[in-house]
Amino acid sequence: MASATSTASQTEEQVSLKLVLNEKGNKVLFAEAGKDFVDILCSFLTMPLGTIARLVEKESSIGPVSIGCLNSLYQSVADLDESCFYNDTIKQMLLKPSNSAEDYCNTLTLNIDDTPPTKYFACTYCDDLFISTFKDKHCPRCGICVTGPLFLKHSCHGFIDGVATFAITDDLTVLPYCIDYACFGLLQEFGIKFPSSVKEMVLNVTKQKVLDLLKCSLLSKYTLTDLFLGQKPSIGDSRFFLSDIEFSGDLQITLKLVIRKSDDKILCAQGEQDFVNLLLSFLTFPLGEITRIFGKNCSMGSINRLYESMTKLNENKYFTTKGAKNRLVGPCISPHLKLNNQILPIIESGILDYYRYSHVSGNHIVQYSNAGEDVSYAKLKKINVYNPQSLEGYVKGPAMYVATDDLVISHLSPISALSYLNRFKTPAYDLKEKVVTIGVKESLSILKAALTSTSALTNVFHILVIIAILP
Repeated sequence: MASATSTASQTEEQVSLKLVLNEKGNKVLFAEAGKDFVDILCSFLTMPLGTIARLVEKESSIGPVSIGCLNSLYQSVADLDESCFYNDTIKQMLLKPSNSAEDYCNTLTLNIDDTPPTKYFACTYCDDLFISTFKDKHCPRCGICVTGPLFLKHSCHGFIDGVATFAITDDLTVLPYCIDYACFGLLQEFGIKFPSSVKEMVLNVTKQKVLDLLKCSLLSKYTLTDLFLGQKPSIGDSRFFLSDIEFSGDLQITLKLVIRKSDDKILCAQGEQDFVNLLLSFLTFPLGEITRIFGKNCSMGSINRLYESMTKLNENKYFTTKGAKNRLVGPCISPHLKLNNQILPIIESGILDYYRYSHVSGNHIVQYSNAGEDVSYAKLKKINVYNPQSLEGYVKGPAMYVATDDLVISHLSPISALSYLNRFKTPAYDLKEKVVTIGVKESLSILKAALTSTSALTNVFHILVIIAILP
């Protein structure tokens, strides 16, 4: 059984994996794996897009990769002046967004997410149980600063039950080894008629290889073949369609588009802080939530296949807890990252409940779970998260900002506007401006384009562009 373990190195954890190749040895038919490797795949679905943007830029055997406009959007946060943000912690929160399933992910054998653990603080004088992720903020009941440290209890030990075995296809569909896929049935599923027509390969997966696995899974529909037998991922078309999604919400944001008439390209969009808050909120969305929103209309590497297979796994048989499956198929934004008036109300898939109890050391331990998830500790008292910083958004206003076609965001002033025109190297007579108002549907279209294109604004507003430049 290829489940799990790391014994080959005293300095680096590893996970064992068995590959079944075709006769020529140039394609992975499927992999056999246990808890540790499937837990790694599960963790990808819980990662916020900001974390993914940071990780895919890291050096590895296949080098840094780009995901649409995600890299440039993330870098613009790093480049924005601290004074633009609503408070002195938000910039770091967006650059290293916390994972709402960190209590599951932090116990994995191989966890490539280097985001610091979330810190919690409580009022040490109040009986009312309020917690905050911000230290030295005033308790809403007594007004005293919230300073008492709380520590997150890691009691979940990953997502997948420790004794299960799985077959994983080249496109990361995870199939449980069960009555439906046992022995000959599984071989037939992959078109294997004779055992002599396949080859086996056993290898140890390191943390560096997991980073490559993430990159390949976002770009390729042949993830395992590209990862273990190739040099670089075979990039497939990433597509998102919105036709089957029910839209809700009264979002209205006004923008001014700057269009180059000679090639119908949108050079930039100018808007106020609500527009920037929309774009920056993308970095807080978990990858699995993106897949949930677009459903079968999502095609992004192998991620949609991975997500679909998780939705089909029996939560009572294959997961460590009932809540573990919820964290994967309905991941939510960490509460302290979420705007009080969420710009995209469709991003509302889960609710985190917080509890605490006193440990023998005297420290308070926090455990959170999806609503309805069993709480394993007796007499836990529910507590409320109090984060006053989330009320006003990520950036300050009133102010004007500009976002380029590839979603590089900057603070806008009269002088910086001139520098933008010089950078575009476009004469004034070739420019046209158009004011547009966008809602939830257009905002989701920008999210889609940000993940699949380096010209997000042009892709979303191309019809408006054509109308704008007509005589």
